Amino acid sequence: MSKEEKVVKVKPNAKQWKLLKSRAKRKSFIGGRASGKSMSLGFKVAILFNDFAQATFVIAGLTYVQIDSIVVPSLRDALEKLGFHEYDAKVCPYGVYVIGKVPPENWGRPFKRPGKKVMQYCLTFINGLTIRFVSQDNPDSHRGLSIDGILIDESATISYEFIKRVLIPALRGNKMAHYHGHPWHYGFFDFSSASWTAEGNWIYDTEEKYKLMLESRAKLTKDELKATPPGYLFLESTYHDNQEFLPDDYGQTLQDTLDPLEFEVEVLNHRIVQIPNAFYHGFSTTKHTYKLNYAYQTNDKGIVLWSSNDYDRDKPLELSLDFNTDICWLLVCQEIGREFRILNSMYKKPHGTKEQQQSNILLQLATWFCETYGSHEKKEVYIYGDPGGNSTSATTSADNLPFFEQFCNVLKLQGFKIFRRELTSYPRHKDKFILCNHLLNETSERAPKLRFNMNTNKALIIAIQNAKVKTDKTFKKDKSSEKSARQREYATDGTDALDYVLWAKYKNQLPKNGWSSTGIITIRN
Repeated sequence: MSKEEKVVKVKPNAKQWKLLKSRAKRKSFIGGRASGKSMSLGFKVAILFNDFAQATFVIAGLTYVQIDSIVVPSLRDALEKLGFHEYDAKVCPYGVYVIGKVPPENWGRPFKRPGKKVMQYCLTFINGLTIRFVSQDNPDSHRGLSIDGILIDESATISYEFIKRVLIPALRGNKMAHYHGHPWHYGFFDFSSASWTAEGNWIYDTEEKYKLMLESRAKLTKDELKATPPGYLFLESTYHDNQEFLPDDYGQTLQDTLDPLEFEVEVLNHRIVQIPNAFYHGFSTTKHTYKLNYAYQTNDKGIVLWSSNDYDRDKPLELSLDFNTDICWLLVCQEIGREFRILNSMYKKPHGTKEQQQSNILLQLATWFCETYGSHEKKEVYIYGDPGGNSTSATTSADNLPFFEQFCNVLKLQGFKIFRRELTSYPRHKDKFILCNHLLNETSERAPKLRFNMNTNKALIIAIQNAKVKTDKTFKKDKSSEKSARQREYATDGTDALDYVLWAKYKNQLPKNGWSSTGIITIRN
């Protein structure tokens, strides 16, 4: 070992160590918050550096924006811990990798060299190992792929259709390479939190294959086990597995802070399943949600510019509001062809004095909308929502203005033209139930198709899946969560804002005959 070389000691937790040691070609690491997922991905890449010179792997994510803002920083952090530094001719000439740029001429090159335009989506090591960043929403970043392996970040958010049709067929890297025969060659490794949606439940497919494999390998001798690499590895992890590197009270702090449902799914890694009695029983994440897409362009300086392309900038936006002293909700919607899209949603909860609270959160919502959609070309908005928003009292505002009036005034000052469409009375729960599920079931050619942006409506989607029907004779939406939920955003308030806009726009679609519900959401350990 030369004087310049040094040994860097890193102590993975037991689950991470099992992941890194396993020879399995197909691995799934499903972990809650602080379980070490991101670090595991980085450690995995570091091992690839040692064994796969000149190979090409991909790290896939939902969007290039997500990869750039979340995956790349985590990857840098993990590599830094292992002593891998990012090359810079002036600041760090001893670095061994570059991101988003053409590497030095004297570095190794992969067997399948990417074009110069693709280099902005690559991490390249000094020995030629290249990690291409591939986003589900950017087809230009995965044209002509010929790869030696797949890594996926937050795989529960990725469509398996994309993996099946784009990534897996690309596993056709150099069969004559020095690393062919390595158990990880043509490997598929995904890292994810527990899935909140039915669509994301494909991440658990590895589990059944892993269990069957264990039964089969239990019959092999030690020599046979050594000679035959395992095909699968399925790991589930929580912060408990990583507790040595966390504050002693980390779990208790999260439990005190988060809603019980969020804590069980995102921290304890429990899975979501369905049982009868949902208010929105027709809702399906597979059918009714879509992933946020971006349009990518490169300017004359080679910088990638992005913008959302899931809505029409030349058409009016439609907003729906729900008012409450504990939380205010805003939905941003638009009709695109036959689809009624819920593009975005936001909620604000109170802080400050009682006198400031509701007016304050309402103005925060209005300000958020203006900041988010200030560049919208067609500055026209149709506003729907809570009939109670037109009432006045001593607490509505200093000028005794109704909530709708306060909200609209902020938008007017930013140049938006307002069309008021709020309800004047509350529809019956049974009528809302029938209408919403009629639309969700898509049984009428005349009715619009409801579509929810999965990226920007997480709390709303969770609330929809958790909304229950009261089992007594009243047949109402069970709104008890508005009193009991620690995280109020997962209560039914947001779903009320959805009801208001759907009722105002599509009540003429109300069928004469209703039907019973068939499912609400719960969790399974």
